[in-house]
Amino acid sequence: MLELPHTIIGATIALKVGNPALALPLALASHFIVDMIPHWNPHLNREMMEKGRLSDKTTYVVIVDVGLSLLAGFFIASQALPNTGHFITVLAASFLAVAPDVIESPYYFFKKHYKIIEKFIDFQRSIQNDASPVVGLLTQVLVVAAALWWVLK
Repeated sequence: MLELPHTIIGATIALKVGNPALALPLALASHFIVDMIPHWNPHLNREMMEKGRLSDKTTYVVIVDVGLSLLAGFFIASQALPNTGHFITVLAASFLAVAPDVIESPYYFFKKHYKIIEKFIDFQRSIQNDASPVVGLLTQVLVVAAALWWVLK
């Protein structure tokens, strides 16, 4: 799944749950649960195996996705203001919801091939539920819409 849905779901969980002791682990767990929903995203691992690097197109998609994720996380966190503690919890949950993918970034972007990261990538790939671009992007739009509806409700 792209980072944007992960970020929005994690932030929404924290915004609505409130209690950091519950919200933060739920945000992290949401990453793995949401990856089981049929979705599309660039296949970073396949590109690394086939080409030894990420394509410019994939790198662009990742940069745009991360930028939108940062904006979304801050937007949702701003809904918690003026409570700065809750604001920070929402930002932390946003990060925890994408942390499993962030852990992989040294492998893909800095060519740091550590065994533990490679094992984690294998685990993440094993739970992914890939779909065609049309279906996979539609499911992500629906997930984002549902989360944003919950935020604004």
